[in-house]
Amino acid sequence: MTAHPARQRGAVTLIGALFIIITLALMIEVLHRSAGSDILDTAAQGNSVQALFLAESGLEHAAARLGSGTCDASLTGTYPFGNGSFTIEDLGPGFVTDFSGTALPATDCRIRVTATLPVTGAQRVIEATFRKDGNLLAGANASFDEPSGPCVAPGCYPAGWSLPDNGWDDTGGAGTPVNRAAYVIKPNPGGSTATTAGAFGLTPFTVTAPITLTLNLDVRVVTSGATNKEAQLSFSLTDGTNTYNAAPYPLELGHTGSYTADAVTFTIGGTGPVTITGLDFILFAKAGQPKQIWLDNLDLQGPGGGGTISLLQWREVISN
Repeated sequence: MTAHPARQRGAVTLIGALFIIITLALMIEVLHRSAGSDILDTAAQGNSVQALFLAESGLEHAAARLGSGTCDASLTGTYPFGNGSFTIEDLGPGFVTDFSGTALPATDCRIRVTATLPVTGAQRVIEATFRKDGNLLAGANASFDEPSGPCVAPGCYPAGWSLPDNGWDDTGGAGTPVNRAAYVIKPNPGGSTATTAGAFGLTPFTVTAPITLTLNLDVRVVTSGATNKEAQLSFSLTDGTNTYNAAPYPLELGHTGSYTADAVTFTIGGTGPVTITGLDFILFAKAGQPKQIWLDNLDLQGPGGGGTISLLQWREVISN
């Protein structure tokens, strides 16, 4: 017996409803899987960032140990920290080479740190080159010693310095080559003045602001009359954009005769890393009696004197 057509009218609606239900179920499953994947990706990213911060903490630890130690395997070791640990790796001969394998100067040290979060397996590896040197002007040839050979004007000053001709005294000092110091001469009495200015592009070094740096120096002033306030010394550091003038600025000197040790300070304000790239100075012989001024032995120190650690290079090591 054939069913009456009127009794089959709901079949199409039922099939459509089932299709919609199945489609919605599939969409919910896809969304569920997508949300779960996003959560996992976010967690993985967070763990990776945490491992990077942990590795940077390891570099800070290594730099602190370098300040009171030496650049060798004595720096190495594994240290628990936070949710994981960091390992200062034994680079062997690599401690004293740069990222390309070129030998570093004795003041520099390359350090590699691997940080691991054991629960998640997240790992980051970073390297840095540090400089351990009491004198942050190590690249400036602070004793002003010209390389061996005769001094031929106008090159009577260390390579890298920019000075007027005859801005250096190459007649005194001991050893070969003789010590050469920046100088200025005011030969006549009266209201005239004389200046010598110098600039040097340093091997860049990085300090963390706020910080106060101290520039120690030797200065000699010879006059034929009064001995007070006969000279001004002006110094400034630069990061390529900002200029940090020495305090007090300018420095008034009352020294006469022999070299006398003196110092000026630079206050670098703000927060975070500041990379110093240059040093400038001006010797100013003031009006009055004839006078001669010499400047020698610049020594820039961080807080607490020698053993200052400065960051030169940083990179992340990505394994294939």
